[in-house]
Amino acid sequence: MDKLNIALIQINPTLGNFDYNLNKVLEVWRQVDGHSHIVIFPEFALSGFFPADLFFETDFLVNLKQTIQRLVKASENFNSTIIIGTPYFDRGLFNSALIVKKGTILAGYHKRCLDEAFNEGRYFQPGVKPLVINFNTFKIGVSIGWDCWKENGWFHFYNQMDVDLLINLGVFPYYQGSFKEREKVCQVLAQRFNAYVACVNLIGGQERWVFDGRSFVVDPYEETVTLLSGFEEDFCILSIDYDTILRKKLSNVQLKKEEPCEYCFFDEVFLEDRRRLLSFKGKIEAKFSEEEEVYKALVLALRDYVEKSGFKKVVLGLSGGIDSSLVACIAVDALGQDRVVGVFMPSPFTSKESKEDAMQLAQNLGIEFLEYPIDEVFEIFRKTFGYPEFDVADENLQARLRANILFYLSNKRGYLVLCTSNKSEAAVGYGTLYGDIAGGFAPIVDVYKTMVYRLAKYRNSLKPDIPERVLLKVPSAELRPGQTDYEVLPTYEILDQILELYLEKKASVNSIIEKGFEKSVVEKVLSMVKKAEFKRKQAPFGPKVTKTSMVADRIYPVF
Repeated sequence: MDKLNIALIQINPTLGNFDYNLNKVLEVWRQVDGHSHIVIFPEFALSGFFPADLFFETDFLVNLKQTIQRLVKASENFNSTIIIGTPYFDRGLFNSALIVKKGTILAGYHKRCLDEAFNEGRYFQPGVKPLVINFNTFKIGVSIGWDCWKENGWFHFYNQMDVDLLINLGVFPYYQGSFKEREKVCQVLAQRFNAYVACVNLIGGQERWVFDGRSFVVDPYEETVTLLSGFEEDFCILSIDYDTILRKKLSNVQLKKEEPCEYCFFDEVFLEDRRRLLSFKGKIEAKFSEEEEVYKALVLALRDYVEKSGFKKVVLGLSGGIDSSLVACIAVDALGQDRVVGVFMPSPFTSKESKEDAMQLAQNLGIEFLEYPIDEVFEIFRKTFGYPEFDVADENLQARLRANILFYLSNKRGYLVLCTSNKSEAAVGYGTLYGDIAGGFAPIVDVYKTMVYRLAKYRNSLKPDIPERVLLKVPSAELRPGQTDYEVLPTYEILDQILELYLEKKASVNSIIEKGFEKSVVEKVLSMVKKAEFKRKQAPFGPKVTKTSMVADRIYPVF
């Protein structure tokens, strides 16, 4: 029986920290080297994600080149072959998968279908040749991202070559449902190729992006036989049995259609590794509920942004409402209670219940709690300008005074200010520019309000830190007596349905109305979305967790 042991390794590199990234690669490689023939790391494993215009800086490229050279030199001490994703200069800059063994770069596969979301075409040349690795009796194809799925990729070539294993390296951004989509694609490829498909994904957070890991292997029968952890570093070894592949190919020999392939040129590598290694069955990590998945993504995104940016602590305003309560929980779970500071800033319109809820939350979480009333300074501002009437300018003034307090603390103590605005509010502009939508990072900016409630309930199921009253009270910014969100907005259940149809499913106005929503409500909501673009362009970014993030995906003019 011929057998191939592959090690899937998902790591969390730091952008531009080449020593750290290389040491991480070598550390994990050592752990699996004695039991693996091929060790697979994800796309951008050496550089971190995403360098963008750092590619135009000579020092960055020189450091990258030296890191690759050090990796190649270090490979002399390993027995296995490594396949690792990294930018690579080969008479042009490419997004590459390098095949390295015993001090030699045996081949470099260059990504063909460059990702528009990351503007890869600005930096990389597209690859022009597929790569086949002949490893003992196994024929292995290599791809990056969606190279085997998109029309101009290598699907037909690898199908025609009848590969036994497709190795795919990726940096697949997380959003709700993204893993299922990725898994389905690889199941289709496994079925069409009658082969194993291994998909290795990065993990970590970087600015607007979260990468969930969850690297996996699908067998020729479309079963997921290995699944790594989500949102954390992980690795495992899987033994691939050639007889399983052969039986599947023979059972479909009459059904398999040869697709025409227009590419005649390809790179080919011949490898041998006759070590008789122990067999490994891989592992299947548990899948998540939707709420758990989103919550883990938000925690990872905040932790990585704070840690990789070098902040000591975070500070946020605690209002006694649902949004700030959830963000406080995310911050504690990401960083620990000693690195989170909550600030309660009551105005003349803040209810007694809000103060009680904010204080109870802080006590439950064990975080530092500061209180700075804005009553006096608010009245000084109003008296200075002398306008007798109370209107929206006075409401916005309260939000901006609170933002000034938070940023004063940020400057004094070196804290990162967290914005607690959610996607529903950001979409329709229900927030004050330079006020409650100000901050250095916005953890829930891509989370709909209805999902905020679901996440809060999920978090309370783990540890009931959010007071029950917070989950039940009518949402209010408390900027004037008796104010509620529903004076301006429809209920969040209705608002979020309209927004999801418009933003995620790209539905037209008429098609949304046809689903039973009032015409006047739909038109009002979509008008608010368009008019709020100027606010979103000046608001802090946060992690993408829906398919169409208004921060990461949507490019819209200001009306």
